[in-house]
Amino acid sequence: MNKKNQLPMLAVLYGAAFVAAFNENIVNVALVDIIAAFSVDPGLAQWLVTGYMIVTAIVVACMAYLSRRFTLRTLFFIGSAFLVAGSAACLVAPTFPLLLAFRLLQAVGTGIFIPLMMTSVLAVAPKQRLGTYLSIGSCCITLGPAFAPVVSGLMVTYLGWRSVFLLPTVAIAVIAIVGIFAVKNILETKRAALDAPSVALAAIGLTAFVYGLSSFTSDIVVGFAGLIVGVAIIAAFALRQKKLDDPLIDLSPLANPRFALACPLVIVAMMTTFSMSVLLPLYYQGSLEASALVAGLLILVPVLVNSATAIFGGRIMDRIGAWPLLPIGFGIIAIGQIGIAFVSMEAALVPVLAGSVLVYAGVGLIFSPSQTAGLASLDRSQNGNGVTIMNLFIQIAACVGPALFVGIFSTRVGAETQAGTAPALAQAAGFSSAVFAAAVCAVIGFLVSVYYARKGALESSGGNQTAPAPVQNASILSLIGKADAYRVSSSATVLEAVDTLVKTQTGGIPVVDPRNEVVGFITDGDIMRYLAGGERKAMDPLYAYMSIAERGELAQRVPKLLSTNVMELATKKVICIEKDASVENVCLALSDPRIKKLPVVADGKLAGTVSRSDLVRYLLSEFAELPKRVAFDDARAMRAQASGSNREKAASLSETA
Repeated sequence: MNKKNQLPMLAVLYGAAFVAAFNENIVNVALVDIIAAFSVDPGLAQWLVTGYMIVTAIVVACMAYLSRRFTLRTLFFIGSAFLVAGSAACLVAPTFPLLLAFRLLQAVGTGIFIPLMMTSVLAVAPKQRLGTYLSIGSCCITLGPAFAPVVSGLMVTYLGWRSVFLLPTVAIAVIAIVGIFAVKNILETKRAALDAPSVALAAIGLTAFVYGLSSFTSDIVVGFAGLIVGVAIIAAFALRQKKLDDPLIDLSPLANPRFALACPLVIVAMMTTFSMSVLLPLYYQGSLEASALVAGLLILVPVLVNSATAIFGGRIMDRIGAWPLLPIGFGIIAIGQIGIAFVSMEAALVPVLAGSVLVYAGVGLIFSPSQTAGLASLDRSQNGNGVTIMNLFIQIAACVGPALFVGIFSTRVGAETQAGTAPALAQAAGFSSAVFAAAVCAVIGFLVSVYYARKGALESSGGNQTAPAPVQNASILSLIGKADAYRVSSSATVLEAVDTLVKTQTGGIPVVDPRNEVVGFITDGDIMRYLAGGERKAMDPLYAYMSIAERGELAQRVPKLLSTNVMELATKKVICIEKDASVENVCLALSDPRIKKLPVVADGKLAGTVSRSDLVRYLLSEFAELPKRVAFDDARAMRAQASGSNREKAASLSETA
């Protein structure tokens, strides 16, 4: 499948992930009406949210197995079926137990769609643009839950609480229809057995852990018991995975230090997003007495900023890497949360809104890059396991964050209320304490990110090297091309570029920036076009010379040309080939008659070049060797057949004797 055919599929998967994430928060503003409709306790009603996240996490834990066992199209339509069926059933559920059961049915679809989207992005996205592609995915995951309270608030107000399930039903049904034509099978499958005890351990351990954490502030004994049981069962789950030949989750990516250290960064980012999306409405409604709809609209402002900085952060990650992007992002989060903790007691809207914009902007900068940094450190064969682990941590963070910080909020509000504090001030005090606790987590994330990103930057630059050495053992360079690529600096003059072209006897060379990233390509044709006045996009040297001679401007143009910066003549949009690209991809790229040579990149850095002449020599040599290999294989097969026939004759003689 070529790149153009991949974009519609990614668009469909992005849309499915958005709707799945949107579905996570649609009942938040409807809980009051649901409690009244079914006369249930608020603690029980809350399991429409908490239970949903737990089931999502369990399904995410199974996604590594499901991705191995089923094709991408099969998983896509299974997820669609669960979401459509669950949403439609919630529309007509007559009792609360049935509503909860159907709500958990929806969660299965969410647990499938989000990892499926990320796995597909890793499989088809160009490595040099992985950060951008994943940042789009992270926008879907963060914008969905953020828009949900606003949209569902409007629907509950004007159409009743059941209407919140109408939108995801219709949206996923439409996406599934489009997916019939757009979604393709791009992942390999194999027969594998599902380890039921592992699923049970994951479900029980996660449920006990989240229940203990949510109960910790109200009943410390129950909270401790739940946490201890949960941790013990999760540890047993991890030990079992190591003993299985075909584990539910292959935890081997965690042996990679770069990946393992990226996971807590993702957890802090996700805890921040989900906890702030719960705490801010509580503050706006409880302390500022805003309506649910106004509170949702106020959250929309920082969320839109988050979506913008997410794309920006992805592009920065592609260009310069994790340093200093991750520390800056975590620093912005910590500053915003500390500011909110101090000003929230004043019950001032504008300062809290400004602080929340800072927090969400920081999350946008680091959420996707944290994932990119960890996943990019894995081999392609580990992508599925890495995505499963990363998404599992994201879902756990989505469960743990609100439970922890809302617990702190509730405890402080209760203490202030018992002390005789006014309800609005008690709510503000609880909000301040919860946000301050979140700020402590952000500061820890900042310290970890400084170590993580700086170490990665030093490793990629090789210490104090001024120019990175050519990448060795690059697959495409070992077959075709040259690993010791000639290049010219983006700060060089055209004279220096001409000198390199003459010395190397080549017609074109890459232009690189100080980080050794390809930013342009300069050819002798570019120089001739400049001298000839740039009349044609393509011209032969004779035409160029005649054009210059007719103008009589050669004496004036050459001195100016030689002192011109090379980037003024170089082509800016350069097509590059990854070092692990296939020969077929090289053929496809060089089939363009305008392209005679391509830079080969590794992790965004110039590693070598491959030209059309290199490709032709390789293909001719391969075809020349093919008859020899075929003849050798035929001879070996004939010898094996003769050997087998001799053994049969010997056995027959032995039996006769």
